[in-house]
Amino acid sequence: MRGIGIDIGTTSICLAVYEEDTGQLQEVLREKNYFLEDTFRQDPDRIFTTVKGMLDDLLLSCNSGNGGNNDSDEDKLAVIGISSQMHGILYVDKEGRAVSPYYTWKVESGNEAFGEETYASYLSHRTGSGMYTGYGSVTHFYLQQTGQIPEDAVWFANIGDYIAMRLCSVKVPVMRPSIAASMGGFSLKRKCFDMAALEKAGVATSYYPPVRADGFILGTYQGISVTCAQGDNQTSFYAAIGETERVLGVNVGTGSQVSLFHRNLVDTTGAEIRPFTAKGFLYVQASVNGGKAYERLAEFVKGAVFAVTGKEMDVYGKLEEAGLSVPTTDLRIAPLLYGSRKGPAPGGTIEGLTPENFTLGNMARAYVTGMALELFRMYEQLPEEMRREKREIVASGNGIRKNKLLQQEVERLFGLPVRFRDIEEEAAAGAAMWALAEWRKG
Repeated sequence: MRGIGIDIGTTSICLAVYEEDTGQLQEVLREKNYFLEDTFRQDPDRIFTTVKGMLDDLLLSCNSGNGGNNDSDEDKLAVIGISSQMHGILYVDKEGRAVSPYYTWKVESGNEAFGEETYASYLSHRTGSGMYTGYGSVTHFYLQQTGQIPEDAVWFANIGDYIAMRLCSVKVPVMRPSIAASMGGFSLKRKCFDMAALEKAGVATSYYPPVRADGFILGTYQGISVTCAQGDNQTSFYAAIGETERVLGVNVGTGSQVSLFHRNLVDTTGAEIRPFTAKGFLYVQASVNGGKAYERLAEFVKGAVFAVTGKEMDVYGKLEEAGLSVPTTDLRIAPLLYGSRKGPAPGGTIEGLTPENFTLGNMARAYVTGMALELFRMYEQLPEEMRREKREIVASGNGIRKNKLLQQEVERLFGLPVRFRDIEEEAAAGAAMWALAEWRKG
């Protein structure tokens, strides 16, 4: 059997065909995703048009490669799984069409003042559920309080939910727990939104969509079953690690996470607990810094080269080459360009700069060391009993897969070997793998 995985990331969109027999991706299509100008918002209909075009191309290619027969037992395309960037929301009308932009997890409105607090801290205190800027409930509450919810809005949805709706011609969004929990104000025990707590805090709960803990299939597209969307952290972990407690997951995409699987629901303030499979939960520490922060270093170097030479060039390879020439450095850089989940920070820092270490190689090495150090400090906040007997790190995401410097520094700081599963585009692959597993259950 084969499945198609759709991953709607913050900066890119990927579609891949996963084959069960080989455990490999047969075909992969990629397109860039775009922010609306000078914002952390995106155009949901542009994303849908992009996804639909890529999906139609992929289905045409698959059908052509199978002699026009897509139903042979050994080569059947059984299901389309969807992976999505989490936390963000958009609004849809009664026909299931978008009436707002997609407010991504990077929006910062939750850090604005609300009385003597911020919107995020107000909801955290009033609901008893930890919430940060970019969480769907925080963004929704901000838009509610500032009168920015469209008049014809009926529901809010995540972008993955919206793509599933549009593919299946469904008018009401349906959320899986993996995405619903990322909104904030979600009960892990009851697997639903805590409407009472949200209403007590003054949140307009009529916009919250239904949550489906069971019943994975939403509808069909061109006769192929389409799943409800899952969170990209969970799909990446599923593809790279699965359901094992001896492995730590490190994902670096636009942002970054350290994650581990645990079978029991344990109350802890040291981790965000996310729904995973029926067998357990993911315990996660997440950062808004990640591959996007490293991209800013590359853009700085690229800009400097252009200013001096007038030439455009790809600097990633040169950055890696320079960093690899410097095994260690006493230069210290904390590249916290985008602050933290808890709020805006003063910014990154550079310390210990000397005439000897003021080189591109030291800069590159110190920069990725700072990225790895943030990941390690997040890891230390996970419950100690869950960190015992970890044997290795399985990494995922192009932000670390394509960065040998970061791989080296993560291994050094964590004291664990880093390996990758022999499959790229883990989120898309995981969406397809998970969808196939659920499809088999009926």
